[in-house]
Amino acid sequence: MMNNFYATCSDENILALISEQDDELAFGELYNRYFKTLFNYAYSKVNDRFTAQEIVQELFVNVWQKRRQNQVECGQSFLFTIAKRLIISFYRKEYTRQHHYGQWEIHRSEASEPADQPTLASDLQHRYEEGLHLLSPKCQEVFVMSRQGFSNKQIGEQLGISEKTVEQHITKALRILKAHLKEHMICALLLFASI
Repeated sequence: MMNNFYATCSDENILALISEQDDELAFGELYNRYFKTLFNYAYSKVNDRFTAQEIVQELFVNVWQKRRQNQVECGQSFLFTIAKRLIISFYRKEYTRQHHYGQWEIHRSEASEPADQPTLASDLQHRYEEGLHLLSPKCQEVFVMSRQGFSNKQIGEQLGISEKTVEQHITKALRILKAHLKEHMICALLLFASI
């Protein structure tokens, strides 16, 4: 019967219950109403399911964390405005990452001297750190914590995300880092082969 009450509330009433009474059931109703629509919207803009899911999760975390500050006239436009901001933020971060990666590529092509082993190890460490910057901030945070010995459960609890999401971040990080470092190792092997 209580769920029927929330189902009949307008978005604005739901948001008022969340901001004025910290109503978790109202928040659940808002999440159920808009998750799929917002996910589809984000996916249409970023073309990556994992990133779209991350954006929508961040959106709802923001709504809950800033619930006292929200002055809302229209619930739907409020949620889509946050989604747009998060998508723009995602593309800004992507542009910055790509720019730094491009700068590294230019620097790498200019450095043509053969490297000795200590330099190669140092270069590999630098390459690993660079690879970390290719990850989204949340993905990087999860991956670094996992390498510091935290369990998936501990990471999830500290960052307020599910263990499944922690696993997805680690899998994504390993895939990106492996590809990033693989290219470097091929270059290193070619250098040693030519010495």
